[in-house]
Amino acid sequence: MSEIYEPDNQFLDRLEWQLSSEYRRASRLKPASGKIAIPRKVVAITCMVGILMTGVAVIKAAEYIQDSWRKKIEIARAETEVKLKKAHLESTREIASRAEMRFSNGLVEEEEYRVIQIAAKRAELDWNSSLLNLDEVKASGVAPRNELYAPEMGGRDFVSERLKIEIKEIELDLELFRSRVERLKQLVEKGLVQEDELDLIQSEIANRKMMIDKIQERLDLRKRFVAGEITAQEVEIGDRLNVAERNLHLAQSRVDTLKEQMMRLKTLETERMISPMEVKQMQYALDAAQAELELATMELDVLKKLK
Repeated sequence: MSEIYEPDNQFLDRLEWQLSSEYRRASRLKPASGKIAIPRKVVAITCMVGILMTGVAVIKAAEYIQDSWRKKIEIARAETEVKLKKAHLESTREIASRAEMRFSNGLVEEEEYRVIQIAAKRAELDWNSSLLNLDEVKASGVAPRNELYAPEMGGRDFVSERLKIEIKEIELDLELFRSRVERLKQLVEKGLVQEDELDLIQSEIANRKMMIDKIQERLDLRKRFVAGEITAQEVEIGDRLNVAERNLHLAQSRVDTLKEQMMRLKTLETERMISPMEVKQMQYALDAAQAELELATMELDVLKKLK
């Protein structure tokens, strides 16, 4: 066949249909590539979230490890304190037992016996306080906290428990001072000691009573905070105000006492019974007490404006 074949329109239409059908059939039989078209922005966000989650997991793991070793150290420290306080308690109890026997035999004076007995009671309070600290460390994993706004731990109010122990310690001081007052009264009547020594003990008793009242006020603040009646900021300001009032009272008491002693020393200096150096030393102490009084007054004024 020597002539070139030129396809007509019907032939071209049929050839196009066959080619299209073959392409569609091949596309249906082709295995899936497994790829899903996702916008690049979504991919970037997903990668960032994955990185952040991995970072958080690493940080949490590091915090856990850190808290773990810190808790071990705090528990070891608290346990050591308990052991030391226990040993001290056993020692003071043994001394108190021997003193009781000697006192019953008239070999020890009553005041010395009272001092030893009170020392044993104080050692027991110290031991109880160390046990309290150990319980808090085990519950929290950190060192004991004394702030009035510190949270409760394990269903216990460790802050209030410590404050109650402080009151018992001050009550021991009062017991000792009161026993000394009775003895000093007898000595003053006999002219064996000066009356200013009795005044000094009376002042210490008044200060200890004031300290107990202030601790009770702190307990009341703590109770209100735990009950949700006041905020952490309110309880902090109230506590600082409480401490400032106590410091002001103590500073004023110390200034008044030193002023009286200064007057007596100056009289003795005039009579050439003491050296001028003793008066100067007393003046230094008085100046320091007055500076503390001024500081306490300023702090109290600032806190009152915040309340």
